[in-house]
Amino acid sequence: MAANEELMDKIRKAESEYGSSDKWPDSIVEELNRIANRLPDITHTENVLMIRRMIQHGFDNYQIVEARKVSIGHVRHIRLEMTRAGELDYEATPDELKQIQYNVSHMLNPNNQVIATAMGRKKDWVRCMREKLREADNE
Repeated sequence: MAANEELMDKIRKAESEYGSSDKWPDSIVEELNRIANRLPDITHTENVLMIRRMIQHGFDNYQIVEARKVSIGHVRHIRLEMTRAGELDYEATPDELKQIQYNVSHMLNPNNQVIATAMGRKKDWVRCMREKLREADNE
């Protein structure tokens, strides 16, 4: 008995309908690959959406791995895809901005790296949020 009966049923149906796998339509092949988990749909899963959200909020890769129980390579891949697609726009909640302000005013040497380490975030996120805070102060 096959481990994945649904997959085997679809393969048998495709073989009886189209013959050799060379003659199968691309839609059938893609469906079979999806069932066999060869083409993961990583764009719309809840976990990937949460990872994308955490990346936008500047979380460090290792914190994302710990929180979402995924591999570091998976997080790096999502971050790289977001960067390449121009979708990596950092954002922060009002509480996160308050935390940055608190860290700046209470740390001995409040550079971006020190604040990022204290918050468990990326240095670039801290830099962008500090610029955002400066712009808000200048208005």
